[in-house]
This record gives sequence, C-alpha cells and structure tokens, in this order.
Amino acid sequence: MIIWRFTDGKLGHENQTSGLVAALGLKRDSRVIDVPIASLPSSPKLLLLALFRRKISDFPSEKPDLIIGAGRATHIPMVVAKSQCGGKSIVLMRPSIPFKLFDLIVTPEHDKVSLNEQVIESVGVLNPVQFIENKDQHKGFMLIGGESSHFVWDDARIANQILHIAEHDPQLQWTLTTSRRTPESFLQYVKEAPVEIVPVEETDQKWMQAKFASSGQVWVTPDSVSMIYESLSSGATTKIFSLEPTMRESRVRRGLEALLKNDSIITFEKWKQDPTKKQTPRFFNESSRVADFILEHLL
Repeated sequence: MIIWRFTDGKLGHENQTSGLVAALGLKRDSRVIDVPIASLPSSPKLLLLALFRRKISDFPSEKPDLIIGAGRATHIPMVVAKSQCGGKSIVLMRPSIPFKLFDLIVTPEHDKVSLNEQVIESVGVLNPVQFIENKDQHKGFMLIGGESSHFVWDDARIANQILHIAEHDPQLQWTLTTSRRTPESFLQYVKEAPVEIVPVEETDQKWMQAKFASSGQVWVTPDSVSMIYESLSSGATTKIFSLEPTMRESRVRRGLEALLKNDSIITFEKWKQDPTKKQTPRFFNESSRVADFILEHLL
C-alpha cells in the first residue's frame, strides 16, 4: 500500500498524519512517501496546471493508494494530486474547501461537523502515541502549557497545584516540561518544587514519546488539549490542572467537558477530594480505530 503524506512543516499537523500512517502500517504492509508542500508549486499554480491538464512532475512517480494530509495549505495540493494520480484522499480536520473534493474527512467531534458518508468523527485529534497497559504508577509526567484564548493563565495557581501533587506522594518521580507558550516567569514559581524540570528547549519528539511510554500518571494544563489526548492514548491515568475559563465559547472546552463527563480525565479539584482513589485508564487509540475504518471502507 503506497501512502502519500502531504506535510506543511507544522508539528501539530504532522503529528496527526504520522499517527494515522503509523496505525495503517501496523495493519497492512505499506510505504509512506512524504510530499512537503514547500517542494511543490503554489496552490494557484497547481490549480492552473491541472485546469490545462499539464502533468505535474513534482509529485512522486509511484502512484498512491492513499493521500493523507492535515492543515489548510495541504488541501489544494491533495485535490490536484488525486485528480492527476488517483488514490483515495483523506484530510484530517475540517477542510477549507468543499467536503466533496475528498474521499474521507476525519474531524474531532468537538468541531461539530455535520456527519455524512464522507465524515468520521474522532475523539480529539489523532496522534502517534501508542497505548501501553499496566504502566508504572510511580513515574509521573507534568505538561505545562501557557496563555491561550480558552483559559486564564495563572503562574502561581499552577505552581501551587504542582507543589500539592508532588508533596502528596514523595516516592513518585515527577518530570515536568514546559511548552513554547509557557511564560518565562513560570519557572521561577516552581524552581523549589520536588520535580525534575526539563524546559521545552531541551526536549524533542523522541524524548516526549519516551516520557509518554514510561509515565503511569500524567498531569496536563487544560489549555494543552493535544497533550491531553496524547496522554490518554499512552495508557496513563490523566488529570488536568485547574485554571479559570475565559468568557468566550470554546470548542476546546467542549471536548474537555465530554472527557470529564465520562471520567476519562479528572480535575485537580476532584483528585484533591480523594487523592488515593484509583483511576483506571480506558483503552484509547483513535488512530487505530480510524485506520480500521479506512481499510474497511476505502480500500
């Protein structure tokens, strides 16, 4: 099975597509060919060439079975590639052009896209993290985001919660990492906390994947929605720190409320009421589920 993966250089988008192609690769022999859109003519030029039926030599020579992409900039190149080279096209997240131009749209359920035979909902965005059962509950991971339009950031509030969590079980080994949105002031608040602090500048994707694989407990700030779904996908017990929501309506908060409602995650306040209560991770592997759907319905 030949898969063309269109990439736009954005880590979040590439995490989604790499999660899906990895899941497909576990189920069927496949070869993935990355097609960076930076290596292609611009979208208007691609459309013009396609309109005049000019063959686009920048596409790979091997015909695709599947064309997969995420991100607005990949949409036109994917459509043109399908028209010239064949294959089934799968776009992750709501596309910026008419739905009918794609064979399948995979959209997070909190986006509230109208369902039809072209659309499949996922719980959160897809990711490459693999589910591991019976993880070591004595290793913990804390993921700190920062300012966002969904929650009011508060350095001191998050730092106090971190200290409370770490002091509850001194035997538990905590590693904390920040994100590119974390205010510079935050690290001053947690410098005395009994946790290993690894700033985002000292991490990479391989390091993150290793931490998700080894950590039985994960705490995430609620603004870091992709990290919450990655934690669930890893098989860790997943909890979220407490921050005040902003006034505006938020699809991110809708997604979190759904996870809280079915006890997939718990809040700091609920954990504080009974820190000893056991939380059993639910099997969560949306990339695998979507891959099964694709193999059953598109190929």
